[in-house]
Amino acid sequence: MRKRILPIIVLSSLTALVIFLACFWFLDMTHDYPSVQFNSNWTVRVGNEEYPHVKLTEINSLFSTTPKRGDTVIMSLNMPFIGDIPLPAIVFRTNYSTIKCYLDGELIYEYGTAKYENNKFVGRRYHFITLPRHYRRSYLSFRLTASEKDAFSFFDPVYFGNYPDLLTFIISNNQFVILIGMFLIIFGLFLLTLSLLFVTYLPELKIQLFASILCINIGLYLMSYSNMLSLFINNDIETELEYMTLCLFVPLCYIILYFMKEIKLKKTIIVLFIASLIIPIFQQVLYYTFSIHMKRTLILFDINALIIYGLIVYCFIRTIIKKKALFIEDMQMVGMFVLSTSGFIHLIGYTLTTTRILPAQTATFPIIGLGAIIFAMSQLAYYLLYITKSFARKKERESLVHLAYADGLTDLPNRASADRTMKELDKSKNDYCILSIDLNGLKPVNDKLGHPEGDKYILDFSKILTGTFEEHGMCARIGGDEFLVIIKDAGSLDIDDLIGRMNSALDVMNAIYPIYTRSVAAGYAYSHECPEKSSHEVYLLADKRMYENKKIMHEKLGIDARL
Repeated sequence: MRKRILPIIVLSSLTALVIFLACFWFLDMTHDYPSVQFNSNWTVRVGNEEYPHVKLTEINSLFSTTPKRGDTVIMSLNMPFIGDIPLPAIVFRTNYSTIKCYLDGELIYEYGTAKYENNKFVGRRYHFITLPRHYRRSYLSFRLTASEKDAFSFFDPVYFGNYPDLLTFIISNNQFVILIGMFLIIFGLFLLTLSLLFVTYLPELKIQLFASILCINIGLYLMSYSNMLSLFINNDIETELEYMTLCLFVPLCYIILYFMKEIKLKKTIIVLFIASLIIPIFQQVLYYTFSIHMKRTLILFDINALIIYGLIVYCFIRTIIKKKALFIEDMQMVGMFVLSTSGFIHLIGYTLTTTRILPAQTATFPIIGLGAIIFAMSQLAYYLLYITKSFARKKERESLVHLAYADGLTDLPNRASADRTMKELDKSKNDYCILSIDLNGLKPVNDKLGHPEGDKYILDFSKILTGTFEEHGMCARIGGDEFLVIIKDAGSLDIDDLIGRMNSALDVMNAIYPIYTRSVAAGYAYSHECPEKSSHEVYLLADKRMYENKKIMHEKLGIDARL
């Protein structure tokens, strides 16, 4: 089984790699017009103090205390002339602050002021600000007002150039995040569709159902975390979506752990799942009722995430100790461990950047995306393995059922199958008919010509029997030379005519292969002949008539009747 699934995994991985490389090549866009990055020579006003020739990376150090809600920063510079470019624009990303953009003292762009005044959440966002064609030697100013603590912990570069060029530049700069995010969303939707199709037939695929939702959730998180979602969809709640998807990460992981067969801590997982679900609900209540934004309660998620990570590490180590080695059946556990570890590293990186121990760019690296890709591949490998095993088990079960209810020589239904069908007849209100048929002369053929020829006799007759009666009912071999035909609705059939056609076919075979004479004795009975009696009684009547017919045939041929 593992040998079969390995080529599929390798082929899937190579296909994904080729698609990624092709997308990287496609997203490696060129610019038609010159552009410039404004990182230095800013004049910055913090409170009543003004600082000339400041770099963007130095603005945070100008605050004597940690920036808080309501603090304001004014950034200004003289724009250089880079040529006559169509659709000149500036792109700048703000972090939890409102923005007002002035050109030569005139307000040309504003975002977040109404939200701030109404105590609504102002998140992170890319701002594409178009400028007039006569921008030459203009004086550019930004007025930023913090809506959250640490809103000015870092500043992204300010880019100036042609609007379409800037858009493609931002997309190209974040192509890794876009590719991973889009892949996870599309893969999650694909896996979700497959899981919904098969989960009613294969209940074990419930874990794939929630794994697919987790992939979609992580994809949305990466796209909103990097502010790429708003570039494709007009979305004013991108940061809220980022925190919502982040908070859903832990409950979904608990659900997946619960459905893993090798995990035994079911009661513990249920308790922790309920607790992990209460936390995001509590955060939403605080946000929508008391305007306490999710960023301020992020510590609750951190605690929640550390607990689930510890549980996953514990389960992963237990799996290794118990099995000594990891097999493909354990790929889900491996995927969960890699995903949670990447999330843990991402959390540490985010914490270190917010405390300014590491550069801000470190947190934006989508390490969790790489872990999610491995998780997605582990889910695909498990899904393919499980489906393959399920179909193999189904075929094996069908084969065993066939062996239990089919005759080994003729492949016709056997006595057990006939008995099962006859029990069903007891509930029928139709006028059914049962035929009892017995081969003549099978023992002499076996004695004189050998059992292989006797088996051929049985096989030849079974083909004639099915050719005559199969379209009308069930044909079965219930003994060495005994056959049975059950016709569930025989009211409109001429049974004698069918028996005559069967005998005619035997006569034709005797003429072609005259080694021995092939003949049968047959008797039949209708259910209306045995009112208020079981199908077994109808069969006994048919069998009695068959033996009477057999006795007559033996007397004509001068053969002693078999007792």
